[in-house]
Amino acid sequence: MTEEKHSPGQQKKSEQEIAKSFDSISCGLCIYRIEGERLFPLFRNRAFYDIMGFSEENLQRLDHETQYLNIHPEDLENLKQKIECLLQSGGAMEDTYRLWNDKRQEYHWIRLDGTLQVDEDGWKRFYGVYRDVSEQEELKKELTIANEKMEDIINAIPGGVAIYKVSDIFETVYFSDRVPELSGYTVEEYHELIKGDAAKLTYPEDSPMVVEKLQEAIRNHSIADFKFRKQHRDGHVVWVHIQARQIGEEDGFPLLLCVFHNISALEETQREMDHLINSIPGGIVSYRVEDGRFIPAFFTDGTAELSGYTREEYEKSLPSDALEYVYEQDRPRVRAAALAAVESGEVLDISYRTRHKNGNLVWIHLNGRRLGPLSGSPRFYAVLTNIISDRDLLTNEHADGIYVIDKNSHELLYVNESKQLNVHGEMCVGETCYAVIHGLDSPCIFCPLNIYGPDGQEHEIAVEKTGFVYTARAKESVWNGIPAYIIYLRDVTEEAQARREKERLEMYFQTLVKNLPGGISVLRYMPDGGITPEYISEGFAALVGMTVKETEELYREDSFAGVHPEDVESIRKELEELRSSGEEHCELSIRFRRSDGSYMWVRTHISLLIGSDGIQRLYCMYTDIDQLMAEKEQMSRQYEELILQHYRMPGPDTLVLGHCNITQNRILDIQDFTGSDLLNTFGRVREAFFAGVAGLIVEEEERQAFLDTYLNAPSLEAFTRGEREQIQTCFVRLPREPKGCYAKFQMNMVETPDTGDITGILSVMDVTDQVVSEQIYRRLSVTGHDYVADLDLRKDFYTLLTNNKHVSRIPAPKGSHSERVAFMAGSVVVPRDRELFLKSLALEKIEQNLKENDTYTFAYSIEDENGGIRTKNMTVSAIDLRLGRVSLVCTDITNSVREQQNLLNVLAYTFELTGIINVRDNGFILYTRRMVLENLPPFSCEDYKTMQENFAKACIAESREDAYQQFGLETMLQRLGESPFGYEFILPFQEEGLRYKQINVLWGDQSHETICLVRADVTETLAAERQAKLSLEKALASAEEASRAKSDFLSTMSHDIRTPMNAIMGMSALAPAHLDDRVWMEDCLQKISISSKHLLSLINDVLDMSRIEREQVSLNPVQLSVSELTGHLSEMMAAQVKEAGITFTVQTGTVSHPAFYGDSLRINQILINLLSNAIKFTPAGGYVTLLTEELSPARGDGWVRYRFTVSDTGVGISEKFLKVIFEPFTRDEGTAQIEGTGLGLSIVHGLVELMQGEITVESQLGKGSTFRVELEFETVAEEVASQRNASSLTFEVNPHMFPGRRFLVAEDNALNAEILCEILRDLGAQMDVSPDGVQAVLAFEKAPPETYDAILMDIQMPNMNGYEAARAIRALKRQDAKAVPIIALTANAFAEDIQTAIAAGMNAHVAKPIDVAVLQATLGKVLHP
Repeated sequence: MTEEKHSPGQQKKSEQEIAKSFDSISCGLCIYRIEGERLFPLFRNRAFYDIMGFSEENLQRLDHETQYLNIHPEDLENLKQKIECLLQSGGAMEDTYRLWNDKRQEYHWIRLDGTLQVDEDGWKRFYGVYRDVSEQEELKKELTIANEKMEDIINAIPGGVAIYKVSDIFETVYFSDRVPELSGYTVEEYHELIKGDAAKLTYPEDSPMVVEKLQEAIRNHSIADFKFRKQHRDGHVVWVHIQARQIGEEDGFPLLLCVFHNISALEETQREMDHLINSIPGGIVSYRVEDGRFIPAFFTDGTAELSGYTREEYEKSLPSDALEYVYEQDRPRVRAAALAAVESGEVLDISYRTRHKNGNLVWIHLNGRRLGPLSGSPRFYAVLTNIISDRDLLTNEHADGIYVIDKNSHELLYVNESKQLNVHGEMCVGETCYAVIHGLDSPCIFCPLNIYGPDGQEHEIAVEKTGFVYTARAKESVWNGIPAYIIYLRDVTEEAQARREKERLEMYFQTLVKNLPGGISVLRYMPDGGITPEYISEGFAALVGMTVKETEELYREDSFAGVHPEDVESIRKELEELRSSGEEHCELSIRFRRSDGSYMWVRTHISLLIGSDGIQRLYCMYTDIDQLMAEKEQMSRQYEELILQHYRMPGPDTLVLGHCNITQNRILDIQDFTGSDLLNTFGRVREAFFAGVAGLIVEEEERQAFLDTYLNAPSLEAFTRGEREQIQTCFVRLPREPKGCYAKFQMNMVETPDTGDITGILSVMDVTDQVVSEQIYRRLSVTGHDYVADLDLRKDFYTLLTNNKHVSRIPAPKGSHSERVAFMAGSVVVPRDRELFLKSLALEKIEQNLKENDTYTFAYSIEDENGGIRTKNMTVSAIDLRLGRVSLVCTDITNSVREQQNLLNVLAYTFELTGIINVRDNGFILYTRRMVLENLPPFSCEDYKTMQENFAKACIAESREDAYQQFGLETMLQRLGESPFGYEFILPFQEEGLRYKQINVLWGDQSHETICLVRADVTETLAAERQAKLSLEKALASAEEASRAKSDFLSTMSHDIRTPMNAIMGMSALAPAHLDDRVWMEDCLQKISISSKHLLSLINDVLDMSRIEREQVSLNPVQLSVSELTGHLSEMMAAQVKEAGITFTVQTGTVSHPAFYGDSLRINQILINLLSNAIKFTPAGGYVTLLTEELSPARGDGWVRYRFTVSDTGVGISEKFLKVIFEPFTRDEGTAQIEGTGLGLSIVHGLVELMQGEITVESQLGKGSTFRVELEFETVAEEVASQRNASSLTFEVNPHMFPGRRFLVAEDNALNAEILCEILRDLGAQMDVSPDGVQAVLAFEKAPPETYDAILMDIQMPNMNGYEAARAIRALKRQDAKAVPIIALTANAFAEDIQTAIAAGMNAHVAKPIDVAVLQATLGKVLHP
């Protein structure tokens, strides 16, 4: 951006001319400057004051700042919203509002049009144009009244009026009350309907047409006039006539005025008329005759149909002269006759051909005449029909096709087909018959006209190419004056094929009958009822081993002569039943005599049919089944053998044998080995018998399953599915066997050979021993047991089922249970367990225990053959107490017991008591630590409630009631239900003083039959927890104190930040009123500068503290010297010292290593903080001293250690504050009136720790303070230090060093850019401004080389930040891209930010807010390296 200079005189003259021009404008003009949400007037013309009519008092208020004065309360909020929206979004706004005119003492209507613009200097300005529109508003009011009257008139118009704004939709702007009536809605309902697209309110099929016609009227600025349909709310269609035209625009969109008329009644009448006209056969046409041309003016649908077109197709193809539709050969004749009729006015009656849509020629008959005068364009009306010339020849003819053929050329003159014939081509007028029928190029030699002539008789002709067979009949005639043949074709292809098929089938049938295996015969019923053979095939003769002649002789007189005498009577009876039943078919098995006199079985399929002569005939087909019958007899014998075998050898466990007919629901035989007389009890009806047997089954579930299996219906269904065997085992109680047994029911089902009935063969077996053994095995684990025994309590007898051969003391395979128990108790079981062993295995005790619980276990120890002690676990389980059957399972648990003992030993070292409660019987076992460690027997009691009371008594008196509740079994079960993984509680016990015990409660096993209690002493643990709690409380107090300190800091910061901000804002607000007072302005600017620097100092302290706390501060060591460091500090503190009125001394002690590597920024930050505090808290006349000394380094060679001492004679620090002096957010109460953040010393402390140094402080109130900082650095070699000193350059600030220089400024903030430009302009430089990194790169790239002396680059910019822009410029392929200095101007002022800028290719870094001296010095260094 470059600037052009104008002389002050020229500028002032220009401004006066502009103001004069504005004053001549009749509307009010006003320009405002925008600051935030406030508007300050810059200019108003005279008309503004005249229009607004403000009083002098209000004008004085408005001259300082725009306020919403005198605006009508109802209009105020809307105006504010529009202006706020404009200020935020830009653009333009308009509003009309009422304003009180102070001078005229009345409200006037004011129209405001405003726009927002941003000037080149970045200021936003609002430009407002004001007009007094009171007269217009009054006219609007009058117009509204007139509109209301007009609306009443419009609402009275039938059909209605509407206005639409047309965009991509038809938006309803206005409609009269009659518009909703068109579709049956009220006005209120219609308001809801028109919220969308009004075009959708038309009939769906008409919507596209309506939209297109209205859009066309808008495009052509014409009037749309058409009709369309609307959907009435009750479903019927309403026809509407519309006239529409554009009447203007709104928001840039056309406004369309539409007038509607309901023409439903007229349309219905018209449709009826059209229907009547279009229903007339043929067509009705009206022509307008011009220059010898017949131009169609009107035609009915039938006109188009004559040539195969729809009305739409006919309209599109309609020529300008209707005679062009006439066939070329007929056209001259028709034209001459038509013109003559027009001339004479006589009737025209003529026939001609025209081309059909399918390409064929059709004959049309025209009858018409001219109506009206011949002058002008006369009208000619005609009726068109599809004609047949020779009606007498073409009517009432039975033919598939009637064709009129030119006698000479064989050309088709007429075609009328009732169906399409399968010929070579398509029958079309104008084609030749030989071409379309036979595909020939010349008349066929076999044409029936050539062979038979037009004799009127049918002749059959076959078309070889197509296989088409037809009959042709020809007559001679004259067709419209043309000699012709009329030929009638009838398609007889199917008849010919059927005839040939009949002949083929007759031949096939003869062959089939002759060679059919088994043969057939036809027998005729005689009037007397006798049966006589009419036909016997060779197959039947061969079947019985005779010739056909021998067979016919045998059966000629008697049709039953060869039938077995035993079968004759039954066959006669079957045949009579067939005749009387009305059925047509039956099947018989008959024995016929062979030629050798033997008989054979033949299956005869008989059909009884009545012929056309009324005689009944039997059609018999025979199949040899002699072998099948032999096999059937063999199956019968096998069936009988199966039944006999079933009863032959019953086993010792057999209960019942029998068989039954399931199909007939009968018990055939039962052998009952139970002595219960089941057959007499339950009867021979199978369903009742099995239902009775089901009653013997004890379990309901088993009983129902038995019925669902063995009753008739499920049995037959199972047989149908192919399930031939049904087996079920149930526990039953027979009448004479009350203890019951397990019975296995097995039924095998077979088909009876003779009858096909289903027979069930039943066996019932006693399987009690087998079931008991299986149940015992099911209860066993697959491994781990010594032996398993089946014990019969009723017989006191056991049977060993399985055993482990590798264990000792296995019982004998069988024996007395009581004797075995006595032997074991007397010599094998250890003494302490003998009583338990005898009691647990006594017969009466076993049954008693198992009635209460299905299973119980007990453990005992035995002495094995080697003298060792083994622990066994005996599990006693009920198999079926109804039978007195029990299983005994003995398992060796020696290893488990040892593991349990080891676990108890571990628990003994962790817990002092362990108890186990048996939930089922309330038994309790208690292990103490001594019992476990000394292998003493545990304490046990049968009732845990006693232990509950003892546990409660051991607690201190205050806790006994709670302890009793906690140790209650019900409480533990409830809490374990809520916490399945266990829980704990603590109680105080009185044991050698007060001790706290923690009791853990958890389930003892997976089946939740036992509860485990463990107790541990937690007195010391609780004491430790209390100590930890006290520590946490102290930490909490410290945290709360830190929080209070932070709150105090925020409160102080609020005050300290607002104080300089108040000065900056206050002085800025007062400055415009003293622009002419230079002294006052200089003082004002000095105060603003001081306050700004103080505010910046506060912000820097807060940011530094934040980075230190987050450990984000990094050190950047460079070569430094002690003299330079202290010299710079002296210069920097000079102004503050002078202002404070104190004496500041810089002293340097013995320093052997003056050069070192250190971070100058952080060292200065430490010392400046300390010096600033010393100066700040030292009264005028006091002293502040900085002493620098070298100490012995702690890190050895290559390092140097300095001590910096800052002392003062200030107010001193209290002893209380010295303890927290380096903590953040703390300030001494005695110095609260002095501004500061309370972070300076915290920052110093953090930086010293970062440099691995030390800081100490000494102070006395009223005498002063001394801060000592010791820091250690790497030394710099003497030769390197010398080189640096030799190459060091000093730079002096020259305020007039940039004339002629041009800088490129990249800054996105307009205000910052304006400030920087003014600074550079004051230094004599020129500059171009780019609002982001992308435009800065483009500006540099487009400028000629060496245009810019330097680039001042902001970092945080849109599109491309400063780092990216610097890299992009350095990467450009031009000579000055690498050399041009780039300086970072950013609020990112930390050391790592400086390093990032250097890494991006920048030469220097200047922090914001910009210090003019720093900027000038930095530019000087990069421009004069």
